[in-house]
Amino acid sequence: MHNGKVIFLLAGLLLATAAAAQNSPARIGYVDMKRLLDNAPQIALNRESIDREFRPQNDSIAVDEQRLQDMQEQLQEPGSDTNALQNSIRNLELSINRRREDLRQQILFRRNEIIQELEDDINQAVAAVARTRNYDLIISSPVIYANSTVDLTQDVLNYLQQQSQTNGN
Repeated sequence: MHNGKVIFLLAGLLLATAAAAQNSPARIGYVDMKRLLDNAPQIALNRESIDREFRPQNDSIAVDEQRLQDMQEQLQEPGSDTNALQNSIRNLELSINRRREDLRQQILFRRNEIIQELEDDINQAVAAVARTRNYDLIISSPVIYANSTVDLTQDVLNYLQQQSQTNGN
């Protein structure tokens, strides 16, 4: 059995035992972390910042993509220098693909940096909602199944929205 599953089962057994000793059922909640990371206002604000930061590189690639399309259309015209044009097209395609991949990697790296910076805030928001609603354990995605009645994702998003407004973000 996978170590994570063993730990999860042991935690569940401990909660069940503790709940039985207290004569109250353990409250277990669920948070969809992907949805939080896709929709948290703090992440969205930083996503706009990333877009602004990398827009010049993206625009430069778009200009070259248009130039490539023009060259490909020119290749179809009669009397064009086919060999030279094909070499130019191939070189430009390679350049565009390399720059596009480099840009994708830079954006991914930057996004991961931002997520790591906000991870504590997100975890604190989950804990605050769990305490407010008297949950004993919160499980984050991925999970095999979670009933919508234990899904606290929207509550955490609302909490993060309030925090964002309070902090003026």
